[in-house]
Amino acid sequence: MTMTTTTTTAAGAPLVLVERLGFGYGRRPVFADVGFAIRPGELVALCGPNGAGKSTLLRLLLGLHRPAAGAVTLGGAPLSSLTRREIARRAALLPQDAPADLPLTVREAVALGRLPHLGRFQAESAADAEAVARALEATDTAAFAARPVTDLSGGERHRVHLARALAQEAPLLLLDEPIAGLDLSHQLQALDLLRATVDAGRGAVVALHDLSLAARSCDRMLILADGALRLDALPAEVLTTEHLQRYFAVAADVRNDDRGRPLVVPR
Repeated sequence: MTMTTTTTTAAGAPLVLVERLGFGYGRRPVFADVGFAIRPGELVALCGPNGAGKSTLLRLLLGLHRPAAGAVTLGGAPLSSLTRREIARRAALLPQDAPADLPLTVREAVALGRLPHLGRFQAESAADAEAVARALEATDTAAFAARPVTDLSGGERHRVHLARALAQEAPLLLLDEPIAGLDLSHQLQALDLLRATVDAGRGAVVALHDLSLAARSCDRMLILADGALRLDALPAEVLTTEHLQRYFAVAADVRNDDRGRPLVVPR
């Protein structure tokens, strides 16, 4: 096993603290002894081969699965002590399998992100409307706010769901393949938007398959593989020929771009 530690410049108490977390489906273990922290100002990539448990881990951080071992502290409180509304005010999840058949307009779908901030039967406030408008504008979806979600392409729907997560305005974003199905321009736009959002004071964990794009935008990379968190380090420390072969079974070279960020070039 190779475990690399990293020094982070992010300040403040962790938005989420994961300690010795384990999970399995029945008698089939998925991973064990996973631990890390995410602080304000950190954009962290969660990477690993298919089936490593990346989506499962994100759902555990939101209390959607019960861990077999370990604990999650969310916003300074034990996750197990929080109500669903309290969790939603601390963390927003963009799942990989976000529904495509919502019988709503784009604006109505994005406004769902404001529900954790509203009381029962409470009407949308001016602040809620402004949060929705900002999210629509940021994700380049404002132009079709009045269209039904079901009329959109797959990439457009994915941007709408990203807008919903942003409108929630939770301190922590948990994003499962948020650029899947997007063209290259919108992939870069989405990652740059996340970078700006995190730089403004939030934190994010982003499950990504594209290692070069992860290195381009993220402060750290977590590598989940073979039932454990194998690496938690800077992209330049994670993306080595040895690690790519060991954890992804890929023969590749690693080069640097003009800013010194690593690029993976398969052989």
